[in-house]
Amino acid sequence: MTDNTNIGKSHSIEAINKDGVGLFVGFTWHKDRFGHVISLVQGEELTPLFVSIEGGFDPEWPTSPPLQDASVEQRGDRQMALLVGQAGDSHWSVSADADPSDVSVTFDIACRMKDHPSAICSRYACLLEDKPLPDFDRDKIWWKYQVKGVCIAVERVLYDQFPPTEMPATEQGFEVNACVDQEPFPKTIQWSYRVFLCDN
Repeated sequence: MTDNTNIGKSHSIEAINKDGVGLFVGFTWHKDRFGHVISLVQGEELTPLFVSIEGGFDPEWPTSPPLQDASVEQRGDRQMALLVGQAGDSHWSVSADADPSDVSVTFDIACRMKDHPSAICSRYACLLEDKPLPDFDRDKIWWKYQVKGVCIAVERVLYDQFPPTEMPATEQGFEVNACVDQEPFPKTIQWSYRVFLCDN
């Protein structure tokens, strides 16, 4: 059932440094949930980088967290988006913390589930017209966007109590796949990743 109260609604957060360079995340209602776009800000210019891939073939385990409610809080010089949602018997919560001090946005996701998921992840498509190939190290992937002279990176945040996430990526986009531990159900799984500008 579509929540008509959210049709047309949007929210945004930004992490922009004193030079006017940074990241902007826009959350927009689409069909029955909020999707989001991560964009590069350079002064007055906004370049969309990645869009969350919503929905999927399995309505109980969509390709990105299904988020039906959203709000934004100002915490000092930082903005934080808080979102929650449900699909099947599982409940998701997401916080997106925009920090202008290091020009980053950190996404923290948790899912309370009753049984084993067919897939549990955050998935993005690349929106750049000239899609650069990503580079990798153990916990980070990055794309050198030569036209704009910047490098965009995604870094997984590790938790002691949860197995490390997997982060496959191509020039078409990337995923952050949570790993399910051996604890009995029901249980909560958490994963986190940080998007930031890095040196070329």
